[in-house]
Amino acid sequence: MPDAFIWYHIEEQLEPKLLDWLAKVEEQADVRGKLYIRKEKDKTTFMETYTDVSRATINRIEKLASTQPLFEGIHRQCESFVEVSNR
Repeated sequence: MPDAFIWYHIEEQLEPKLLDWLAKVEEQADVRGKLYIRKEKDKTTFMETYTDVSRATINRIEKLASTQPLFEGIHRQCESFVEVSNR
């Protein structure tokens, strides 16, 4: 199964709320994610990663995100990849 990478630009000070979001995803979509941050000049990018998840799980995560005021007006880019180095 693929790994999911979901990234978006959002204010750095929202990091605590994003960590709360990951807990909600774990509780409601039954998948544990990790959160990464990249700071560049005037832009902060966060990325959620989920390992070994089905397309149905990715859809559940994105449907749940669409109901969260935290992501209102934010474009979440979701991409998935299958690891080939462990084949």
